[in-house]
Parts: sequence; C-alpha cells; structure tokens
Amino acid sequence: MEFSKNIPNFRLPIAEPNAQLQTPIFHYGLIVWRRRISVLAAISAALCLALVYITAAPARYTATTTVALDARRLPFAQNETLPDLLDYDSTTQSQVETIKSTNVASIVLKKLKLTEDREFGGPMTLLEKLAGGLVTDETADPHEQALRLAIERFEKALHVSRTGPRSYVVEISYTSADAKKAAMIANATAEAYIEDQIQAKFETASRAAKWLQQRISELRTQATNAFKTIQDFKSQNNLIVNSDGKLETELELEEMADSLAKARAETALAQSRLAEIEAVLASPSSDDGVPDATVTDALNSTVITKLRQQYLDDKNRASEWASRYGQTHQAVINLRSDMAGIKRAIREEMQRIAETYKSDLKVARARVEAISKNLIEVFQNNSGKRQSQAKLQELETAANSYRSIYETFLSRYTQAVQQQSFPSTEARVISPATPGKKTSPKIVFALALALAGGGVLGIATALVRERMDRVIYSKDQLVREMGATCIAVLPAADHRNSQIKKGFGSSGAKALYEALPKEILRSEKAAGVPTLLYQSEKPFSAISEALLNIKVAADIGSISRETRALAMVSALPGEGKSSIASSLAAAIAGSARKVFLIDCDLRNPSLTRFFGMENRAGLLELLQGLGSIESCVNRIDQYGFDFLCAPSKVPPVHTADLLNSEAMNGLLASAKERYDYLIIDLPPVIPVSDVRACAHLFDAFAFVVEWGKTSVDDLNEAMQIAPGVRDRLLGFVLNKVDAKFMRQAKGYGYKYGHYAR
Repeated sequence: MEFSKNIPNFRLPIAEPNAQLQTPIFHYGLIVWRRRISVLAAISAALCLALVYITAAPARYTATTTVALDARRLPFAQNETLPDLLDYDSTTQSQVETIKSTNVASIVLKKLKLTEDREFGGPMTLLEKLAGGLVTDETADPHEQALRLAIERFEKALHVSRTGPRSYVVEISYTSADAKKAAMIANATAEAYIEDQIQAKFETASRAAKWLQQRISELRTQATNAFKTIQDFKSQNNLIVNSDGKLETELELEEMADSLAKARAETALAQSRLAEIEAVLASPSSDDGVPDATVTDALNSTVITKLRQQYLDDKNRASEWASRYGQTHQAVINLRSDMAGIKRAIREEMQRIAETYKSDLKVARARVEAISKNLIEVFQNNSGKRQSQAKLQELETAANSYRSIYETFLSRYTQAVQQQSFPSTEARVISPATPGKKTSPKIVFALALALAGGGVLGIATALVRERMDRVIYSKDQLVREMGATCIAVLPAADHRNSQIKKGFGSSGAKALYEALPKEILRSEKAAGVPTLLYQSEKPFSAISEALLNIKVAADIGSISRETRALAMVSALPGEGKSSIASSLAAAIAGSARKVFLIDCDLRNPSLTRFFGMENRAGLLELLQGLGSIESCVNRIDQYGFDFLCAPSKVPPVHTADLLNSEAMNGLLASAKERYDYLIIDLPPVIPVSDVRACAHLFDAFAFVVEWGKTSVDDLNEAMQIAPGVRDRLLGFVLNKVDAKFMRQAKGYGYKYGHYAR
C-alpha cells in the first residue's frame, strides 16, 4: 500500500497472540471453521453422488487364480555360464505380459466360446466408442471382428500381477458380472497360459533340434580335418614337443636366459663394490684418515674393524696421557707412532680388498660375455623351429575350438531331443479360482473417497472464498493488508442492555440507566451506550484496557509530534466510532486528565442525541460566532469530561466549509490551552467530504474498523480520498470483535478478564 509509507509504526503493549498457536495449520483451520457451511455442503454433495453411484452401479465380482512361475532358462538356448547372471525379475515380468497377451486371450475365448456370450459379443457401447474402442471395418470378416472386440473386452477385465516385488507367484484376476463366470475365466486363463507355454516350448525344441543336427555334422568334419592337419605339420617340420607343448630348444633357451641374468647380477654387484671401495680410498671418512663405522661395516672386513677399534683405543689413551703427562712425554709419542702404523695397515688392507673386487668384476664380465655369445648362437639356430612352433600352436587352437564347439552342440542336441520328447512348462497352478467375491461397487471406498473429495473441494472452496472475501476478520489481517499498527481491539458486547443493568452497583449509576431514553435502550447499536457505561463500572475490563491502549498510542505518538487533538473516524457509518470516542473520553478523564469531547459529526450527531443536548448551543454557534466556549461547553459530571454538542434537529448545509474554517482552527487552538486531550468525533470518510476538508486541522486520527463488516477495499478507498487522515494516522481500532472467536483464532495468552476486580 502506498499510503502506508507515512504511517507511524507504533508498537503498543496490547495483548499479543500466543506464539505457539501462530502456525499455518491453525490459520487454515480457522478459515475452514469460519467457512464450515461451505465445507459441509461440498461433503454432503459428494456423499450424495457416492450414494447414487453405489445404488445405480451394477455389481461386479472378481475371481483370482494363483500361478507359480519357475524362471529357468531353456537349456539349449543359453550358455552354461549364464544362469548366475540371468535377470529373473525381467523374466517373471515377461511371463506376466505373456499371460495378458492376445494369444492367451484367443485361446480362452475359443475354448469357452465366449464370443457367443453377450458380455463379450454384444454391440459396442457408447462408452467404448467414446474411449476409442475397436474401429469397425465393413470389409473385414464378421467373425474375426467379433473376436477382436471380445479380446478387447477380455483384456479390460483381466488383471495379472505379481504378489510381491521379488516374488515368482502371479495372480490372475478376472472381473465379471457373474461370480461363477469370473472363476471359470480366471482358471481357463491359467490353463491357456500353461498350454501356450508347452506348445511354444515344443515348437522351439523342434526347430532347435533340426538346426543342431545339421550344425553338428559340419562341426564333426571340421574338427577331424583340424587334428589331421596338426599331425602332418609335425612330421614335415620334425618338431618334438614335450607334455607342456614346448620345444626342446625352447627349454634350452630358458635355461641360458636364467644363467645370463644371474651373471649380469653378479657383475653389477662386483662393480658396485669396487666403486664403493675406490670412493673410500679417494676420500677418507674422517679427519685422521681412519674410515668410520659405516664404511667398515660396508666393507665387511674383520681386519679393518679390529684395526680401527685398536686405533680408537690408542687415540683415547694418547689423549688421556697427553692431558696427564704432556704432549712431549715419551709414552704419548710412542702411542702416536703406533697409531700412524695402524692407519697405514688399514690403508693397505683396503687396497688389497679393492684389488680383490677388481678381479671379481673381471671374472663376472667374462662369464656374461660367454653366456651371451652361446645364447645368440642357440637363438639363431632355433629361429626356424620357433616359426614352425607358432604355426603349430595356431593349428592346435583351431582344432581345440572345433572340438569344444562340437561337444557343446552335441550336448545341446541331446537336451533338445529330450525336451521335444517330454515338453514341460515353468508354470503351475497353486491356487485355482473359486466363485468371485463382490468387488464393485466398493461402498466403503466410495464413501471414503466421496468424503475425502468433498472435504478437499470444500476446503478449496473455503480458501477461495476466504481469498476473495476482503472483510477484516483479524488484527493480523488488518495489519498485513493496511500496513499500519492496530492500536486496540474492542470486543463486542452481546445482550448489552441486560449486562449493563446487571453491572450497576451504585444507585447513581442505576438512576442514570433508568433515565436513559427507551429508544436508546432498545437499540443494540446505540452510539456509545454500552461501551461508555460498562467502562465506567468496570475499569479493569477488556474494553477499558483497549481504550487505554488508544491513549497510550497517542502519548507515544506525542514524542515525535503533537497528538493532543485526536479525531475518531471510520470508513462507513455504524462502525462504532462515536461509542469509542465517548468511552475514550471517559477513560482518560478517569485518570484525572482534562478531556474535551467534541461532536463534529454535523450530519448525524449521535453523541449529542445520546446526552440529550439536541436543543443546546454548541459547535454550530461557536463556528458562527454566536457564543463562547464557556457558554457552549457542557460538563458531563458522571464521567468527568466536557462535551461540545452539535445540532441534531436541523442539520446545517455546507458542513465541510464549517469544519474547514478559521473558526474551527481557532476553537481547537483555544481548547488545547484549556484541556490535556481533545477527542473529536468526525463523520465517516467515504459517504461525505467533511473529513477530507478538515483533516489538516487535527493532530492524529484513530481509524475505527468494524470486525466482520469493513472490507479492505473500503479502507483503501478511505485512505486514498483522505490523504490528511493517512498522513496523521495513529493506528486502527478493531471494533465489535467476537471475543470468543478471536480467542480461538489467535490464542490470546494474556486475558484482560484475569485482572478484573
């Protein structure tokens, strides 16, 4: 909404809904309850249609035959390695489709002569024609066309399914108007399927046996010729083959290849050792020329190890004696001389080991060279035989293939002959059908479906009507649609006069009640009567709290701008703005504040009539300059506020000009100096132009909305034609609310009545 941009967003301490009940399910449930008549009407209509269907629909009976399937493959049609990979589920589903095939249907129809039955051989119905049934052909054979029509009707009444997703048991069900006929056709369908399977297996076995016999003769000749060719080839090329199929020369080559590999490994090891010791000799491992422990371990020499240990012991002893006796002591000098001899001995031992490694490397290289030379000679001599051996292996492979294929086909032929002699099927009846039970019409299902469908239709209708209904039913709807704060919610009072009379505790209030005009007491919608009196007697009631919320909203609004002159407006007449204005004045006056109530509804001064001041000077005289505030203002002692009445017997003309005048502006300014609050009762916005003309004179507006009557369209129209009200809007007041309905709808956790005294 465009007008909501300038509306102050006040958050007042009014009763908030219980958060636990603010759910979409609860919201939609409330809509359904409010539109329950539409929902019940839709359900009733659906149930009536279901009853008509149950009464008019013919009875149908269904009989079921149970067949167990053995999804084994045909022995001659598949390889021995396939059974573990066979998809039995697909095979079972294929058998289900076979039962529903036209071939099985034809067998049943011909066997039972169902084409002569009226259920199968009667003329096409209108429903069949509309559903795109069998197209008649005048040139076709009448018997053939009748059979086609019977097959189509048979397939529609037949139902075949597995008993489980991984089961090999199939149920064959048939539905007919005759229970015995349904059982007979179901059993006949199972028998026809078994018969069709046996016949198919016999024909397949016959064709397979004939073809296998021809193929076996060809394979026998090919296998014999292949083995004869092998023997001739061996004789011509003088090939000697051992039991493993290898030539003798090949065995010799394998032995020489192993020897060459070992010799090369020994050569590489000797070369590695030589390189390692040469590196040690070229670069000592420590500063004193003695190899470290890692090098000595790699050389694997006990002599070097002992010499090194002796050198280290002498070194430690020399260091100790030098520190004790001095570097020039003879014992120290002798030890150092021994250490030098040990280093020379270690060096000589390492050179000796290096020479040994050189000799080993030379021997290993010579052995590799000799073996390689012999291997080349043997390989060159054997090249011709290897070519012959490759050709021999090719011939042997071909011969073995021919022999294997021949043996396989011979086995398949034997099985095919046995299958032809003793045809069998993978299906058997495990539970024959008995006279079928009644399955249509399903009374419980039809009623449940009608109830569910009617409920869905009714709920959908209720939601559509709720969507199209623009009337305000809740505070949340008002805030959501209008974008402004709802500052108060006033419940409606049922049986107002009786409640008012019971509520009088004081003699003065009772006398005031009895003094009220009878025509006012008879009217349930008398402006301000019940709200005003009820509030004065019960200041802690829900109405009183709601009125005080309006005052609090005005007080909070005064922080940012002046809100002392508060005008009560509504979109249409009869929404209770006059009642709220007078009640609000009494509520504020009860808190020892100076309150001035002005009846500015010159078209329909209901407050003036209520207080019985039709003939007194009031607003009109002040605006025309015929009186002063002191002479025109009336004191309402019962409620403690001052009241300015309006003419009621002869309404003035040009009321908009009177309200939008300098005199009216001066009146408001003068009143603000004398009073704390100004409560102004203005005419409705839409019917008359008074509010549009004088809206700029007032500080704030409280917009009264009647629950269950005022629509969003009316509020939008009022805001559009009265921008002054829109710009100074304090908030909305939801009036005449059904308290019980709102409590159920919103789940108020804070109940005002809990604090009543």
